[in-house]
Amino acid sequence: MSTTTDTTDSVAIGASRPLPDWLKGALLAGCIFFACWAGAITWWRLNRSAPAGGELALYLLGVPSLLVLAFFVGHRLLGRSTVRTAAPAVAGRQASAQDGAAPAPHAATLAILGAAVRSAHGVSPAELAATLAAGTARADLDPELVDDDGFPIMSVRSPDARNEALQEQIADWLAHHGLADAGFGEEQWRALVLGSAVVEELAARAVAQLLPADGKPPLLRLAPLLPPDWSPDQRQAAAMWFEHLAERCGWPAAQVAFAAEAAPGLPIALPSVLLDGLARDAAAADAPGIASGNAPVIALVVACASHIGADSVARWSADGTLFTSAHPHGRIPGEGAAGLLLADLSQAPAIGNAPFALLEPLHESRRAISADETRRADASALGEAAERALARHGNGDGAVTRIVADTGHRSSRVIELMGFMVGSMPQLDEVDDAVRVGEACGASAAVPFITALAIASHHALDEEGPVLCISNEDPYRRSAALLQSGSISS
Repeated sequence: MSTTTDTTDSVAIGASRPLPDWLKGALLAGCIFFACWAGAITWWRLNRSAPAGGELALYLLGVPSLLVLAFFVGHRLLGRSTVRTAAPAVAGRQASAQDGAAPAPHAATLAILGAAVRSAHGVSPAELAATLAAGTARADLDPELVDDDGFPIMSVRSPDARNEALQEQIADWLAHHGLADAGFGEEQWRALVLGSAVVEELAARAVAQLLPADGKPPLLRLAPLLPPDWSPDQRQAAAMWFEHLAERCGWPAAQVAFAAEAAPGLPIALPSVLLDGLARDAAAADAPGIASGNAPVIALVVACASHIGADSVARWSADGTLFTSAHPHGRIPGEGAAGLLLADLSQAPAIGNAPFALLEPLHESRRAISADETRRADASALGEAAERALARHGNGDGAVTRIVADTGHRSSRVIELMGFMVGSMPQLDEVDDAVRVGEACGASAAVPFITALAIASHHALDEEGPVLCISNEDPYRRSAALLQSGSISS
């Protein structure tokens, strides 16, 4: 990771964060005192009167102090009422459980046998988690890209995204297999380099842990999640290259296929749709009485993207979505890759004593109004998704030890996440117990959410407690899934 000067750090922090609450309060209090003083002095001058000492104290100190106190007390009461109204009624879950409601059957759960990340702030879940905990995983001034006024933009640039030798190797392989016309630009090449590292790491782990010594190997489902602005030819070429990497790592070519939801040529799959499809297949594979029926589920999910390039900057600047000091709610160009090695629970014994995490089914809800178009932080849709995700867990929301979210720098998403935690997770601290992965990834398609799942699995294993993973970066969709440490029943 690159270091910057003190000046760069101060600019980065100032540009990426809103004014702190204490400073806003001090400025407001100063304005109230100034208005009261100006009004009182103007009145005395117009009436040519000399105020007594009691009048000076009353109008210059007493009245503005009472106004400031009244404002802050009213604002605090209104804020509490808004948060409690927006937060979901999660406590109702425990009441219904006490009334005799049976817990949901343990089905459609996936085992996370491995996770990998490549980001500007870490090349493993453990390294990135440590950087996030230290508070140093954030955007910085880009050394190359500038805005329309010639000033450096904020970005999340990975030092590992440029590998000319690997790029040449990929280009030669694509040309040899009739895929030379994909038209990759600088941003696509950077994403491919990062994604290739993730695929190789997880494919090697799959070969070491899941490939049987004898008999026919199971099917390895490859599920690439690529940026929506890539052309069909580019998605096809990237998917075929990732398939080649899995085969090169040792998985038999005849037993590598694309997941049904992420096959090249189909409409771009959302991470939630992909994970739901894999979870449904896992439920069928784990169902009793069909041991010789359904095929096992082994999937390699990889998300990669890069917007570190002049094309994205120009496009976002033109449509007004680029982050600048004048537009603090814009997108910060980012890049990275993240992946998960998933399997149904019947495959867990194959890894021996290696630790693994359980990924419960992902639940989604939808906001009625875009989070980009409203000033009010409404956490009700997020709470609805979390409520359904937690309903499967017998101990309820009180057992959750941490929240990991794909939340980035935008204040609307941060306030929404904090509002949800205040109303639904009182045992957690909104700062110390919330990991916001989005700041470390920037705008990079599905990468922040898959990275959040990777970090959540790391914390679930490290802390041995349930972790709630949340997605709220999309303007409308809200997702939640529970992760916890897995175990092999004897």
